[in-house]
Amino acid sequence: MSETPKFMSREEFEKVIVEKAREDADFKKALLGKPHEAIARFGVQVPEEVEIKVVEESARVLYLVLPDNPDELTDEQLDEVSAAGGCYGHCDDFNDPGL
Repeated sequence: MSETPKFMSREEFEKVIVEKAREDADFKKALLGKPHEAIARFGVQVPEEVEIKVVEESARVLYLVLPDNPDELTDEQLDEVSAAGGCYGHCDDFNDPGL
């Protein structure tokens, strides 16, 4: 898996997850079946009370994601959850400002 920065936005993290699922059929199967466990492989612990729905689009099925409900976690809160997992790779590699 490619190295990822110490902290990243939700959108950046989702791209990492999608890339891994495209490259690794076993990871994709785990992500579809047990998303909390699959995401935990990246050092991110999403609380069990936060439901994760992973769906796969096809040529005949398109999904539209509606904006967050104010009673649910905001993008900023989700970013904090993902950042709380700490470093997603080799932490020492991120001390280099050239990365």
